[in-house]
Amino acid sequence: MRTPGKSMDFDYFISDLLPKIKNTPVINFMGGEPTLHPQFNEIFSRTFEAMPSFTSLGLFTNGLMGDKALDLLVSTAGRNGALKRKISFAVLLNWQTLDNISEKNHERCGEVAEIFMRANGYSITFSINLYSKDQDIESQCEQIDAIYQKVGLPKDQEYRIRVSPAFPIVGGESNIYLPIRDYPKLGRKMSQLLKRFPQMAFRFDCSFPPCFLDEIEEDETDLVQRFYFHGFKQVPELTEWKTQDLYFGCADGSPMDIDSKGDCFNCFPFHEMQLGNVSEFKEVNSIASARMGARFLTSVFEKTEVKEPCKSCPHYMVRCSSGCFAYNFI
Repeated sequence: MRTPGKSMDFDYFISDLLPKIKNTPVINFMGGEPTLHPQFNEIFSRTFEAMPSFTSLGLFTNGLMGDKALDLLVSTAGRNGALKRKISFAVLLNWQTLDNISEKNHERCGEVAEIFMRANGYSITFSINLYSKDQDIESQCEQIDAIYQKVGLPKDQEYRIRVSPAFPIVGGESNIYLPIRDYPKLGRKMSQLLKRFPQMAFRFDCSFPPCFLDEIEEDETDLVQRFYFHGFKQVPELTEWKTQDLYFGCADGSPMDIDSKGDCFNCFPFHEMQLGNVSEFKEVNSIASARMGARFLTSVFEKTEVKEPCKSCPHYMVRCSSGCFAYNFI
């Protein structure tokens, strides 16, 4: 549930939207900050109650939630919540730098993270947005690792930090985004961090442009498998790239985003490109997603020319489709 511009109307959500989405395999609450919705607890609870077993429920948050929302989410993460219902529940906490958050709020985010970890260590994933090759990603990773060590992560257990390049926003106001030419430099910094923190790994949910690893050294190739793409797939060793049919590009099979009016779009960089409305479908299921996904790919892949540096990249149309298609619109 993504709501650019305004909040989801409660009655609309309960009466019109929830009946159509409740059986989908994945439901994510997104924003803005979803916990700021005045009826967040009721919306979240009603959604959780309506979902069948063996589905996934997620929340994207900045961690600055009130105690009532925190209590509800921790209860959902615990043994008598999602685990009992056989529903996979995950909180993705966007870990900010101290450049854009107060020290007090930064401490609150750490407290929230620790509370979730102690309730269910698998219920939370830290998320970092990548804006610049000069970004202080080192401090962000140091702080995240310190939290894992504080709560007693077993020394033989890996944790994954979700990372996402800041992509251009198509059709709206200009935004700060990470230029593709800077991907290798930032990938180099990430590789160095994996050396420092042996339990750390990086997870890309959307595209994983392989040029992130263009500057990796010969004696560092063992670090490649500590990168994950499309959420859960482990990047294979570099020697296997030429012998496997790999696709690191746009994860176009991801769940559709739905805004406050029921309009559907593929992802936030393309939230101005409406692909349909929930009113068109009896259910928002795999059939509906496939139909809207086909519309999306026809517009951004078939009818749009790739730009440099992707056009001349040796990875292009071999294992990558130019990363996020949004770059081809700027």
